[in-house]
Amino acid sequence: MKTLIRLLILFSLLNGQSWIDYLNSPVKWSVGLTNGYDSNVLRLSAVEKEEAALDKSILGGAETFDSHYARFSLSVFKKIQLSDRKKQIQFYGKGNVSNYTQNKNRRYWSGNLKAIYRWGPYRKLEYSIRHLNNYYIRDYIDRDISADELANCSFTDREQRLLMSHPLKKRLWLSGIVGFTQRYFDKPFTEFDLNIVTTTLKVSKKFRGFGTISLEGTYGVADNISFGKTAKASDLDRSYKHMEWYLPVSYDQGILGLDEVGVSIRRDVRIYEAETFTDPLHSGRSHTEVKFDIWGEKTLLDNLKIKGTLRYRKRETDSRFDWVSELKTFDQVQAWVTIEWDMIYDRY
Repeated sequence: MKTLIRLLILFSLLNGQSWIDYLNSPVKWSVGLTNGYDSNVLRLSAVEKEEAALDKSILGGAETFDSHYARFSLSVFKKIQLSDRKKQIQFYGKGNVSNYTQNKNRRYWSGNLKAIYRWGPYRKLEYSIRHLNNYYIRDYIDRDISADELANCSFTDREQRLLMSHPLKKRLWLSGIVGFTQRYFDKPFTEFDLNIVTTTLKVSKKFRGFGTISLEGTYGVADNISFGKTAKASDLDRSYKHMEWYLPVSYDQGILGLDEVGVSIRRDVRIYEAETFTDPLHSGRSHTEVKFDIWGEKTLLDNLKIKGTLRYRKRETDSRFDWVSELKTFDQVQAWVTIEWDMIYDRY
């Protein structure tokens, strides 16, 4: 809060306004509830599903491959209009709590904070931080102590991003993003710890009487910072490079009773650094992942809206060994509906 007040005092000096005026602006609160379904929570391949039918320990205590899940979210948004009406400061925060009904291990919370400075249409500078806490993947073999004993594997993400956007011409703008993610795994799987740096370029075009089409490209490098620093399981370098492109299309003119509909495709190619014949499962491996999304949104009341999304995800693994490719290839279907209720708090 002290830092926020210092920033407001600085902007007040630059813009000739009292910082108290900034604090007196209204605050928008939103409460969200999501109900969803995941067909393959643990991202098991067809081979692993057959094995799980005989060995339930693969499921980490779960009884089914799929699960219903619920997510509760609370967000807050504050906009501060500066004396120059084209300029404004925005603060945004959101917290989520997620619970998978059929998988007790997949219960986690996440949140993000954003500070945004806008100085005109499509002109903004944004800094954000995101935290994903104790996200469970599945049970894996702890190779430091055993060749067959399974243990829970989960990680925590801490991500920072800096985004800048600027118009190229009317209703056409460019966004550039630099991101840094610390992905650290809980014991006993700290040999997977990663520092990930990504750079992204995104071009967006808003078409009058249609909607928005964007094209985004990302290049990232993940450094396995615990390589060679823990027990014997860290002898393999888990570093990788990845390239991703993303194409979302939204139509906002109303169709089938919905205010907005959209489709998107995301394709990610990940190439691992490890090259060793002593571990054929992990070395010389890459994978290509594709996600198809379709969604629709409807405003029910001035402060109440509903959004539904359907996703198909497919990961194909490439390895010199066919059995590795079959073991690490999977598909997944996800569907969810979110209801969001907005509230305005303005005691002034």
